[in-house]
Amino acid sequence: MFPIRDDIPSRTVPLLTWLVIVVSAVIFLFETPEMIHRWGFVPARFWMGKDEINMITYAFLHGNIFHIFGNMYYLYIFGDNVEDRLGKIGFVSLFITSAILGAFFHALAHPHSTAPLVGASGAISGILAAYMIMYPNAGIYTAVWWWIYRVPAYYYIGLWIAIQYAYALSGVESGVAWWAHVGGFVGGIPFGIIGRLLKDDGGDYWDM
Repeated sequence: MFPIRDDIPSRTVPLLTWLVIVVSAVIFLFETPEMIHRWGFVPARFWMGKDEINMITYAFLHGNIFHIFGNMYYLYIFGDNVEDRLGKIGFVSLFITSAILGAFFHALAHPHSTAPLVGASGAISGILAAYMIMYPNAGIYTAVWWWIYRVPAYYYIGLWIAIQYAYALSGVESGVAWWAHVGGFVGGIPFGIIGRLLKDDGGDYWDM
C-alpha cells in the first residue's frame, strides 16, 4: 500500500517539516562513507559510552536515494498535520525523542553491531504514531496496484506498525532496522496523546 495523500487540511505552514526534508536532502548530496561512520549510530560504540549525540545525527543520514526518498515522502505526507497540532517545539521534541528511542531499541536488539545505523525512519515512525492517535479517522488515500482507496489512519498506520513489529520479532536480517521503527513508534505515542488532548477543531477526524 502506497500513500498518496491524506485529507486533513493544514492550518499553518509546516516550516520544520520542510526544513528536515531540505536539510536531509542537502546532507545526502554531500554524504560520504566517512560521514556515515562518524555520525551514524553504532550500537557497539554506544554500549562503550560513546555515540550519544549520534542517537540524533544518524536520523539525517541515509543509505541511498530510495532510502531518503521513502523517509522524506512519509514525512511530507504526515509531518505537516503533526507539526500543525503540536507546534514547533512539540514537533522538534517528538522528532528527537523518537530518533533517540529508535536508536536505543536498535542497540538493545543488536548490542554488538558495528554497522552504522542511518535514516530518519525511527523519528518518522514516531510521527506516524502521533498522527494515528491524533487523527485516527483521517483518510489516507492509498494506491493498491492501480486502484486508490481511502483508508482510515488507524488502520493504515496500525497495519504498518504491526508489520514492523512482526519482522522485528522474526529476527529476519533484511538490512532494515525493524526495532528502530518500533522504538520510534513508542516514542511518538505520548506526543499523540498530548496532541489529542489539545484538540480544538478536529471534527470527524477524532471520532472512533
